[in-house]
Amino acid sequence: MRARHVKAIAVVATIGAAAALTGCGGDSSKPTARADLAAATSTGATGPTIDVAGHGEVEGTPDVMTVTMGVQTADPSAQAALARNNERATALISALKAHGVAKDDIRTVDLNVSPTFDDHFHVTGYSASNTVTAKLRDLARAGSVIDAAALTAGEDVRLQEVSFSIDNTSALVAKARADAVKDAIAQAKQLASAAGVTLGPIRTIDDTGTNVPSPVSFGIGNSASSAAAVPVEPGSQQLSVDVTVVFDIGG
Repeated sequence: MRARHVKAIAVVATIGAAAALTGCGGDSSKPTARADLAAATSTGATGPTIDVAGHGEVEGTPDVMTVTMGVQTADPSAQAALARNNERATALISALKAHGVAKDDIRTVDLNVSPTFDDHFHVTGYSASNTVTAKLRDLARAGSVIDAAALTAGEDVRLQEVSFSIDNTSALVAKARADAVKDAIAQAKQLASAAGVTLGPIRTIDDTGTNVPSPVSFGIGNSASSAAAVPVEPGSQQLSVDVTVVFDIGG
């Protein structure tokens, strides 16, 4: 048993000596196996790159107008204020539907009955309000639709706000994203040319941010006088996409 143990130790010592000789050869300029691995990791496997950020921006014309409007009534009796409000709010909603606004595009956003007070905090009556939002998808007729709905409520109408938005931004996002990548490629070519290197293939593309415009809102008063036929100018909205593109530097 002792002889076998000594032989095993001798074999291990021989392997260790061989490894030492390989790592510490007579020519100190030759890299070690560990150095070779490190070099392969930093240049061979990863390699030098050119990283650029591209930006693409497009404009789109809003095709949806959302109007917030409703009815507010007052009466010494809460029941009477609410009954009058219900009648006129129903007429307003019916007018919206009659002028082409889809049922799914009309939504109640506020329904309220509350007391009114004098300077001494005595109840003088009650106020009832019913507010809806309606999406108008035919902007050419939006002004006349608002006018017709407002006329049903007369002096009780409350026209609060309009906002413009783009219903489907998919095509605009695709265009902005393509422009952002093209911008990144152009920048990478400029950098490679300036550095005197060859631009290699794309390694990664990351969409770092898509900025889709939120509906742009405008307050338009709070009285029946605001309900006259209103000209509608949706203007335009900007949508942008940012990307980061990593290129290899070619040999």
